[in-house]
Amino acid sequence: MAKEFGGKVSVVVEEYGSSKMATRFGVRRYPVVFVDEVLVARPKDFGFGGAEDVSGGLYVPWLEPANQRRFKDDLRRAIVRRLAGEAVTGLDVADVTTEADAAEGAATLPALSLQDISGAAIDAARLANRPVIVEMWATWCPPCRETMAWLPSLQKKYGDRVAVLAIAVDSKLDAVRTMASSFKPNYPIVMGTPEVIKAFGAVAAVPKLIVYDAQGRRSSVLYGAPPDLHRQIEAAVKKAAERR
Repeated sequence: MAKEFGGKVSVVVEEYGSSKMATRFGVRRYPVVFVDEVLVARPKDFGFGGAEDVSGGLYVPWLEPANQRRFKDDLRRAIVRRLAGEAVTGLDVADVTTEADAAEGAATLPALSLQDISGAAIDAARLANRPVIVEMWATWCPPCRETMAWLPSLQKKYGDRVAVLAIAVDSKLDAVRTMASSFKPNYPIVMGTPEVIKAFGAVAAVPKLIVYDAQGRRSSVLYGAPPDLHRQIEAAVKKAAERR
């Protein structure tokens, strides 16, 4: 789109979780789109709060080509108005920030009856009395796939001192099973049903990783896929293991 405006427009993409714009405006949910300093699209507009987040979403369902074209047209109009010196009407940043705490989910590890993607029940004892790493991911997310393939080595390193649980969101069961077979996880994968997403917190974007300590208290929440994500995960696990 930048080429369309002959170099008059710059596009800046900032990493989810380490964005200067996010820090400046207090935004903690993604994806968000700004034109200059005006917010023109929020996570709910793309349906990234989970399968149940369809109310008020301007471009939901996002995977529909017509909705993607609508977003591009709306963004194009906002840019044209801004280049013409007109004011651009935006959305309230508070709509994003006030949802942040809810997006992080419960402060303690949810007590849910879970089944893995093969239909087997997950023993609650597997997640008890040890730090738990919860990875929320999607089959269409390349950084998610990298982390999902790396997590088996982390699980092997820590053994039964740490539990890993992966939650697939915005993905089809068949696609999840196919992808799981490619990296042979040694941890359970569950589908992100509305109940599961509500308990663990809405998914503004993926990957989203939550670490709970041995007492089941939320210790860390990591957003996005910065280059040192795996180092951050190990540091978060160490922090959770040391909490008393």
